Amino acid sequence: MNSIDPRLLRTLLAVMRHGSMSAAAAALGYVPSAVSQHVARLEQQVGTELLSRRPGGGVTPTAAGRALADSAARVLAATADFQRLADDIARSGAPELSIGVYATAAGRLLPTALAELRRTHPDVSLHVTETEPVHGLRGLRTGEIDLLLAYRYLPEDPPGAADLQIRALGREPLWLMAAHGTGVVALDDCRTSDWAAGHPGTPDRRLLQRWAHRAGIDPAVRYETDDYHTALALIAQGLAVGLVPASVVRGWHDPDRPLARVEDLPAAGRPEREVLAVTRPRASHPVVDDLADLLSAAVAATRDA
Repeated sequence: MNSIDPRLLRTLLAVMRHGSMSAAAAALGYVPSAVSQHVARLEQQVGTELLSRRPGGGVTPTAAGRALADSAARVLAATADFQRLADDIARSGAPELSIGVYATAAGRLLPTALAELRRTHPDVSLHVTETEPVHGLRGLRTGEIDLLLAYRYLPEDPPGAADLQIRALGREPLWLMAAHGTGVVALDDCRTSDWAAGHPGTPDRRLLQRWAHRAGIDPAVRYETDDYHTALALIAQGLAVGLVPASVVRGWHDPDRPLARVEDLPAAGRPEREVLAVTRPRASHPVVDDLADLLSAAVAATRDA
């Protein structure tokens, strides 16, 4: 069998990630027919069906497709690490770093850390992509991302794979917020309030349910949103209360709709989320440790009342 073009492997992973040929084409910047041709060529080379096509354009990976995808991710990650090392040598050692970061950290934790990193490492070449951890882990394994800034609400949540190197940067508190002037000043006031929270099954919603059970309350979630800024807007209008990361609350600046923090939460088991730096074990970058230190300091700052 001839050597396989890495582009075909990337296309396969994109189709499996997005669930259809058309969605993968949009993500890769291809036309759908090119994606279909890539997959067909790859199936021809390996001699078996990798994707089961469904009516309507969806696809489901076969057992062979899943097995090949696992190996493809490792091959692409190793290729990316090798290419980056070669590029660094050619550029006289100037490091290049691709960072994946979740939305709230992209707006609150990362910018200050990157500005300081730029001062101490002016030659570093940075590429930042906003991504949720579940998608960022795939990019990390394929070499598209070198450093993933991720969160973990509950200990059993990803990331936690043995093939990755995980550094805990700290724990960010989630504050229980209400609108100022609505009379909601204590936890008991929240028992009869409407709540804003993530959709069922999302990590923050599961954390809310677990914490509320320990606190002896049954939150009535009337507003479901995975966007904390939307949740804060609802809260500021007096429509709901909710748990919001401290860094997001600090970014709220609307003098006409001030917020109030409910302070009397039980001291034990106050809600918070872990902030993590995730890398591939063999992907060594000179600036990763420095950036992780700066991010750790940024997370620590969120704990200051």
